[in-house]
Amino acid sequence: MSDIARISSPLLEKLPLAVMIADVSGCIIYGNPRARHMTGHDAAELEQTRLGRLFPDSPPPVDTGCGAVDVNAPYQEPACIAAPSACGPGCRTMLRRRDGLSIPVRLCRESISWEGARYELLTLQDRREEERLREEVEISKLIVHATDRGILTLDPHCHITHANRAITTLLGMEADALHGAAFGALLSGGEGDIETLRQFHHHLSQRTGFELDVRTRGPRGAELRLRCAVTPHYDADGALTDIIVVLHDITQELQLRELQRDVVEALTDQFPLNEMLDFMCRRIELIAPDCMAVAMLSTGAILRPGGHGNIPMPMLHALEGMEASTAGGACGTAIVTAEEVVVPDFMTETRWPAQRNVALQHGLAAEWAVPIILRNGDVAGGFSLYFRKSGQPDAWHRRIVNACAHLAMLAIEQQRSHESILRLSYTDRLTSLPNRMWLNRRMQELDSRMAASPISLMIIDLDRFRKIVEALGQGRADQLLLALAHRLRDSIMGRDVLIRTEGDEFVILTEESASDVTLLAERTIHQLEEPFTIDGIPVSVSGSIGISTHRDGQEVEESLRQAYTALAQAKKAGRGCYRFFHPSMTRQTNDHVILASNLREAIADRRLTLVYQPQVNVATGTLHGVEALSRWTDPVLGAIPPGRFIPVAEETGQIRALGAWSLRVACEQMANWIARGVPVPTISVNLSAIQFQDPELVSQLATVLHQTNVPPERLIVELTETTMIENFDQTMTTAAAIRNLGIGLSMDDFGTGYSSLANLASLPLSEVKIDRSFMKGFGSTGNVRQVVTAIIRIGHTLGMTVIAEGVEEPDQCSELRAIGCDVIQGYYFARPMDTASLDTWIRERRAEPVTCP
Repeated sequence: MSDIARISSPLLEKLPLAVMIADVSGCIIYGNPRARHMTGHDAAELEQTRLGRLFPDSPPPVDTGCGAVDVNAPYQEPACIAAPSACGPGCRTMLRRRDGLSIPVRLCRESISWEGARYELLTLQDRREEERLREEVEISKLIVHATDRGILTLDPHCHITHANRAITTLLGMEADALHGAAFGALLSGGEGDIETLRQFHHHLSQRTGFELDVRTRGPRGAELRLRCAVTPHYDADGALTDIIVVLHDITQELQLRELQRDVVEALTDQFPLNEMLDFMCRRIELIAPDCMAVAMLSTGAILRPGGHGNIPMPMLHALEGMEASTAGGACGTAIVTAEEVVVPDFMTETRWPAQRNVALQHGLAAEWAVPIILRNGDVAGGFSLYFRKSGQPDAWHRRIVNACAHLAMLAIEQQRSHESILRLSYTDRLTSLPNRMWLNRRMQELDSRMAASPISLMIIDLDRFRKIVEALGQGRADQLLLALAHRLRDSIMGRDVLIRTEGDEFVILTEESASDVTLLAERTIHQLEEPFTIDGIPVSVSGSIGISTHRDGQEVEESLRQAYTALAQAKKAGRGCYRFFHPSMTRQTNDHVILASNLREAIADRRLTLVYQPQVNVATGTLHGVEALSRWTDPVLGAIPPGRFIPVAEETGQIRALGAWSLRVACEQMANWIARGVPVPTISVNLSAIQFQDPELVSQLATVLHQTNVPPERLIVELTETTMIENFDQTMTTAAAIRNLGIGLSMDDFGTGYSSLANLASLPLSEVKIDRSFMKGFGSTGNVRQVVTAIIRIGHTLGMTVIAEGVEEPDQCSELRAIGCDVIQGYYFARPMDTASLDTWIRERRAEPVTCP
């Protein structure tokens, strides 16, 4: 180390600046730690290095190899060292490090003399950070001037100090013209400007960046919507220095968003599909005025316009009915291939000449068609844009159509879902036949036009279908209905329609003549008689049919009511038959309704009464008991016989209330007779089949007896043969429970059914009553006498008391006594009486064996 280096090093070691000392030959004799770090050389290596190696831009000195330098060769300095006056206080150059990398540096040199020798003092500054900042500035300038977004710089007073070139394109005004203008000068001049400025200053006061949407005017005065990204800058003291505003045109984005919003609202409101597609096409033309739009729908292989804007009608007519194929123009091709089709110029297009000619005649130069693809992959239609100038669709057109194709897909799927729901709502799920909703709609449609022939309704209802369900189970019953539907469908012809309205009820809607309707009804009755085979089980059914004819101007519901009225008459006529509606049926139905309403009020107000008919023991002449019979006298309708109001009570479900009332009143009367010592041994009360199905019947009987203190053996419950036939197992269970209470049990109207003799022995009966119908034709000989005799013998064999009802003639009484009948009830002894008359009859009558002439 030379003396100068040795003397200088203590001063230079701690400098943060890279310092080197070189002799006149360019050899480095000293480098401080910062210089060694910058060059990558240690102290020894650096002192053996020439400046030419560190600064390769200058010609190297003569090198003799192995690091030796020819001292006789003159040293060639770098330009910056050789001509310091040219580079000022520092020159920019490249420093080659030991690892071969070059870094930019600022090189400064000073010539110094020491003891008559000349030396160079060099200082180096790393220019990499400076270069990075410079590049950032250059890039920022490039971005500011190259971007399509407007950039403004505002001073603290919100006046414009700088505007980039994009402002000219965006707003149609020169950047220099904005210099010094207030930010509010950009606004459109509308009513909302004050509010926009208020928001701008409010957000600015928060001292953070923000976004704000503003309205302004474009180059041709059109309204623009700009989104401003605002960034305020502050100095070290927190004072606002400037504001950067980046302007982005969101007009198209908002137009597209508004279109999507409006269509979604229309979808929510379930607008018709064609109306919605029309709306979309017109909105496309509004936000892209250089084109015309049409939406085509594919119905099978045929195209039809689903919506259109201002496309010329001849062009629209040319599109209608085209095929969804490569022969069907650009739209038909897009639909069949599921790919977009671009026709940039109709003049050069050789496909679809007919469509091309129509387009050219109406000033259309190009077309772009895209398919409307549903989520399941089906192509349901296509959008076509027609342009007045040749060329390709741009990015804006693609954004619009892509959004509208998606919205059209949603609209089409919604319509199909709606149609599917309608089909389901109008279709019976079991049989796939039309249902009642379909029938109502169809009747209204037929009623709105002049029918060529009258419309007839045939309501078909299976008889006792509930019993079939109980016997077969619901699954097999459904199979039976399916088989029945197929059979009925085969029986109809022409425009006749088979409908399943509910359960086992079907309707045939026909426009045949009255004679043909009659033949159809007879054929249907015959087909129902043919047995069905369900899971190998033969099942026989029968049905009743009610028929009405719908007249012009008549309400649909009225026609249905008439058919149901005729159906009810068919069932009353014995089932398995048909009836045409007649106005007299309505009168009967109305009477039935009035009767049912008045009966409900009479039961609630306890306006019915009980009368009692004596039952006389033939052998002793004593009173065996009485039967309680209901009587009703209405203040308006007068006296109504039981044969009229009892069926109404059964049909309307009032029979339970009527039975409960008669049971309680009869027991209260028996309690009264017992308290007064009137010798009435038993009282009989009729219970319907419906009451016998009531699980509460037994507890109800026990409660009434307990509350009235009537001994159970003084009460006899009468059940009909129909009760036993309806549900034998339930009847057996209930009958046994009644007998366990000690109550008597009587079989009423015996002999009028079909299964009594087979099941009579199984029931715990205390007595059996021979039906009054046997008294007609009953004499000393004949079949009726033999049947009655058999009934008496069977009853006696089973330990039952036998009572004959309806005995009115002395000869009947005589014959019954002769064949061993136990008890007689009828007009021969007494009519049904109120309690006062019965008390008198009992008091005046002497008990002696019955004698008959």
